[in-house]
Amino acid sequence: MKKARYIFLIIGILILVFLFKTFGFQKTILQIISVGWGFWIIVSIFIVSHIFLTLGWKVLINHPVSFKTFILLIFARIGGDSTSSINAFGSIAGEPLKAMYMKDLIPLQVGLASVVLDRTAHSVANALMFLTGIILSVCILNLPVYLTVIASGFFLLTLIVLALIIQKQREGLLDFIISFIPPRFSKKLITDQRQKKIKELDEEIKYIFSSTSHIRKFIISVLLHYFAVTISCTLEIYLIVYFLNIHFNIYHALFLYVFGLFLTSVMFFMPANLGTSEGSYSLALKLLGYDPSLGLTIGIVRRLRTFVWSIIGIIILMSAGLKKNE
Repeated sequence: MKKARYIFLIIGILILVFLFKTFGFQKTILQIISVGWGFWIIVSIFIVSHIFLTLGWKVLINHPVSFKTFILLIFARIGGDSTSSINAFGSIAGEPLKAMYMKDLIPLQVGLASVVLDRTAHSVANALMFLTGIILSVCILNLPVYLTVIASGFFLLTLIVLALIIQKQREGLLDFIISFIPPRFSKKLITDQRQKKIKELDEEIKYIFSSTSHIRKFIISVLLHYFAVTISCTLEIYLIVYFLNIHFNIYHALFLYVFGLFLTSVMFFMPANLGTSEGSYSLALKLLGYDPSLGLTIGIVRRLRTFVWSIIGIIILMSAGLKKNE
């Protein structure tokens, strides 16, 4: 896994070097500088995004959440999500961190169940974003048919996978995963005490699907994820281009985000989506009739914004660790 990660990292760097060589290093740097103070407006957009994403997490928590606890949930979300800047697997590792951050106020089993469900809701929201991009490409952008067919196939595959995951969550997701562990290992790893905790966690995950009112909460969470991410990321891309004094359409900004999300999801194994993110924006801009070099600028500015929020998240996690030590 480590060797593969290094190989993909080198490939990502080579893609970035190729893009810089193709579009011009000086041109890209000048465009990034031209964004100027607007960069901090772009960064601040995601304060609102984090609040609504935390609301989407809150409705899935089977435990009372006061206003003070909600503020700490926001910090936990920012801290946990800071790991996603590393790679897709870092994003998965960040989920337990959120539950651990809140364990003094929310029972750990409840917290772990909620972050699993929150991640599922986020994945369903991503599927809705893919559907939005497909509708956009058909009705507004008049893009090549083959692109719509590929995206539709990926959307259907995503729906099938998500449907299977949700079904297993309703039946007992962790128990299902453990069933794949060879008996000689599971006997050593899964003690009676651990089995009990696993069962409790499965029951907590099942709870959200136990009644219509609880399922409604899951749907609300999906919608909060969908609108928070779609609006903030679309607005981010639109503002980057706006601050460069280039005429741009909000629908094109939305398509650019969804197209980038689609390609980076397919190539999830690339560390930090290095090169693939910037390349996807350049390809999308070319399809829309814009200068593709602009994609490199958009990708780097978005990466810088992610870096700022990652630093904030790491500071939050470090602060929590220092308080525990005291």
